[in-house]
Amino acid sequence: MQVIDIRGIFLLSLIPGAIAVLILIFFVKEVVVKRSSSYTPQSIMLSNIKRAIRGNRPYLLLLIITGVFGMGAFNFPSILLRASDLGIAENLIPLIYATINVAHTVIGIPSGIFADKIGKEKVLIIGYSVFAISTILMLVLSGNTLYAYVLAVIFGLYMGISETVQRAVIPGYVASELRGTAYGLYNLVIGTTFFVANVAFGFLWDNYGLTAAVSYSVITAIAAVSGMFMFIRKYPPHNHPAQAILT
Repeated sequence: MQVIDIRGIFLLSLIPGAIAVLILIFFVKEVVVKRSSSYTPQSIMLSNIKRAIRGNRPYLLLLIITGVFGMGAFNFPSILLRASDLGIAENLIPLIYATINVAHTVIGIPSGIFADKIGKEKVLIIGYSVFAISTILMLVLSGNTLYAYVLAVIFGLYMGISETVQRAVIPGYVASELRGTAYGLYNLVIGTTFFVANVAFGFLWDNYGLTAAVSYSVITAIAAVSGMFMFIRKYPPHNHPAQAILT
């Protein structure tokens, strides 16, 4: 944005998207599976959902815990808005966003390696805790534009840890043939709570002040951390080794 306008940025971002579509069209080959005449997408989807959830309490609890956390996990635009409040000029806001993404990228591989050593569930607790810290810092940091970059780094670390590890937990708690369904349910929960979190956080901030919004998100994060601690105690990670790691 320091060099070209926003229209030019969107045009540039179109290039990698177009390349990805061309790769999908010309190079990715799908294997067609023959189904019986009684097969319908609706019937198999409902059947898989029931199989993934029924009798699989660990997976169901994971969905609940991630849902509780997601109810308060606002997205990065709130950080950009707070950066503006801290005195960052409008034309420098993209640098705050870039800082978030750099921190996100840097922590991704280390958090994955750390998760392999101590357990993904434990690292997920760290990610949730880092989010809570970044949220509290939104409230306590003031009076210096440098704080905006500190806030961006910590929030980016949370995103890198959580987005790397949270998805990787799922395969260890579902049968291999149900992973697609399990991820579908997971993304349904994440998408729904993502919408709720951002609406709720923005509403509280606008109508009751930043303190109310921060309190809401911190409470949901603490509830999720507590839930994950109890989950680990009841279902030790070594009893449920993940069969696939997503990065």
